[in-house]
Amino acid sequence: MAINLKEIKTKSLSFIKTLNDKISNSSLEHFQTIVFSSSEFRDKNTLGGPVKKIKQNEYPLIYIISIPDDKARKELIRKFKCFRESNDLKTKNVDRVNLSRFNRENINSNTIYVGSSTTDFVTRIKNHLGIMGTRVYSLHLCKWDEGFNYNVNIETYEIKTTNNEKLERFAVEIIEQQIWDELRPVFGKKSGL
Repeated sequence: MAINLKEIKTKSLSFIKTLNDKISNSSLEHFQTIVFSSSEFRDKNTLGGPVKKIKQNEYPLIYIISIPDDKARKELIRKFKCFRESNDLKTKNVDRVNLSRFNRENINSNTIYVGSSTTDFVTRIKNHLGIMGTRVYSLHLCKWDEGFNYNVNIETYEIKTTNNEKLERFAVEIIEQQIWDELRPVFGKKSGL
C-alpha cells in the first residue's frame, strides 16, 4: 500500500489552518458559576432540586471544578487516597469505581478538575458528583468523601463562534488543554489529544 506523504502533509497543514481559523473566530465567555454543598449530592433524590441550578446552554462548555477551602480540599485528597487503595483491589467493570486520574504533583492546586462538554453537561456533572453509575471515568465525589461537608464550585465557560456554528469537539479539547495546563488540576487527565 503506497501512501502519498506529500499529499498527507498538505492535507494536515490545511486542517491546521482551518482549525486555527475556527479557534481564532471563537470566544470563551463566562456562562455560570454553580456552587453545591456536598449535602446536596448524597444521592439522586437529594440532588433533584439543586441540579436545577445548572442552566441549559447551546454551546460547548469548558468547566472548572474547585474546592476553594484549603482544609476541605486536603481532607478530600486524604479520603480519596484511602478509597483508592481499596478500590484498586476491586474488579474493573464489576465493582470498581472508575475514578479520574490522581495528579499527585498538583495537590496544591485549588482546581480539582478541568473538563469540557459538547452534549449533556448535566449528566457529566452528576457523574462527577457521584450520583450516577460507576463506569464513566469521573470524580465520583460522594462515593469516597465519607459524608464529609464541603462546597464544590463549578465555573462554566461557553465557547461561541462568530458565525454561530458549533465548534467541533477536537477544537474544544485544544482550548480545554490550554486551561488544564494553566490550572494543573488535582484530578483528571489532559484531554485526549
